[in-house]
Amino acid sequence: ELPEAIARMRADRGVLGAAVTMPHTVAASRLLDGLGPEAQVIKAVNTISHRAGALIGWNTDRSAFAQALDDAGFQAKGHSALVLGAGGAARASVDALRETATKIWVTSPDLDEARAVCRDLDITSGGPAPLGSLSLLVRKAELIVNATPVGSDGQSVLFPIDWLTPAQFVFDLIYQPPVTPLLRGAREQGARAINGLTMLLFQGLAAFEIWTGEAPPEAAMRAALERAVVGRLSA
Repeated sequence: ELPEAIARMRADRGVLGAAVTMPHTVAASRLLDGLGPEAQVIKAVNTISHRAGALIGWNTDRSAFAQALDDAGFQAKGHSALVLGAGGAARASVDALRETATKIWVTSPDLDEARAVCRDLDITSGGPAPLGSLSLLVRKAELIVNATPVGSDGQSVLFPIDWLTPAQFVFDLIYQPPVTPLLRGAREQGARAINGLTMLLFQGLAAFEIWTGEAPPEAAMRAALERAVVGRLSA
């Protein structure tokens, strides 16, 4: 279905572009006519622009991840990180962290996928880790990033919450529900924790500029996003 959808978009000159979400971000990057600089490195796209019949893929998740951490007051420099997941969002997170974090561990049910992330992004300090090592790494990492859909059902969590400590920072990229079991548990343990809503906003602002060539209306987009989340919660 994905190749057909991209072909239809390419044929329709009235389409400015599209947003791409999991689980299609990596696969979509292989079907386009070109990639922006970040997408070339990360090998995943979350934004597609349509220019003169050509589809160009962009990755705005990388910068949005970094902006969201900065907005929350967390500096990755000098800290170790554990990234849960090996898809497009995980790749963007790892790429944003690799120049400043002291170590980055990547874990996934498919260890080969975690290995591919570390190989593609040249992660040599830390590296791929099996799920069996979570009991050690969750306690060891100073930043924990959930780049998997686990928790989006409002019930699931990848590891026992009591492994967390108040000294850690937890970034759950899920934004719906806005408070996942991981976020709730992390805060109960005294850790700082944020969801993916701010990252969603920042990547949307960057996508707007790519599609239109104009500065995004940040205040209006922030308000619309907050209304959408509140609306879903009250529905």
